[in-house]
Amino acid sequence: MRVDPSIDANIRSKRDLKSLCEVENIETGAFIRSTFTYIDEHDRAWFGQTKDIRKYDLTVKDLNRLLQRVPDERIYPLKTATLPVVSEEIRSQLYIKRPKLLCLDNEEEAKLLPQLLLGEAEVLQLLEQKPHPNIIRFHGCTVNRGRITGIALEKHSAILQYRHEDVPHPPDIDACMRGIRAAVKHLHSLGLAHNDLNPTNVAVDSEDNPVLLDFGSCRMFGEGLLSGGTSGWIDEDYSTSAQCHDKLALDKIEAWLLRKAKEQVEQH
Repeated sequence: MRVDPSIDANIRSKRDLKSLCEVENIETGAFIRSTFTYIDEHDRAWFGQTKDIRKYDLTVKDLNRLLQRVPDERIYPLKTATLPVVSEEIRSQLYIKRPKLLCLDNEEEAKLLPQLLLGEAEVLQLLEQKPHPNIIRFHGCTVNRGRITGIALEKHSAILQYRHEDVPHPPDIDACMRGIRAAVKHLHSLGLAHNDLNPTNVAVDSEDNPVLLDFGSCRMFGEGLLSGGTSGWIDEDYSTSAQCHDKLALDKIEAWLLRKAKEQVEQH
């Protein structure tokens, strides 16, 4: 990876990192390497890895030494004339979705990052023209140095996957599934399939209503996919957008909600 040696990341705390994780051997669980990412106030991205230090043992000095600047063109697509730019006045109130920098650990996945970010922004722009209460609201893109550096979305404090950890009582499963199904029905009416439905891609608002997230794999029926569903929420790998992927995932989400609700009741 080409880097700019004249600029240092200059992080001050591990909390500055966007991500910090370990790669392990799938079969043995043995440690392979630590990987970490950072985005500074100028939307400059950084990536680092080491086979010598576990993530909990990494110091700020280690991180600054190992983080390398990622060239903008590797992760950020060029700004297009049609995509809106988010207002600076409201930017701080929104969640800024960035490229998945950990994909830089995989050369093939890394090549797709600019295209994935641009594709998701374009789908969200289309959905904003025909909004739905159970679909995340899009407020435009962040732009720096002529490139799209992020997608500005309304902010929610809870994700369905982790709701049971934060709220002592189970959700109204019927109401939750009605909301998710309504969002998916709206997508399908526009000729779109989500293709990656799972509890991590559903937010929960202040009134416990579900809000569909993550449109990186959302495409028109029949279109080829750069990324498919999430392991555990699909029965087989697929490379083309289709309604059937969503219908299968909806059943899996409902079964998961019922199981989680039962566990939550038993624990209390």
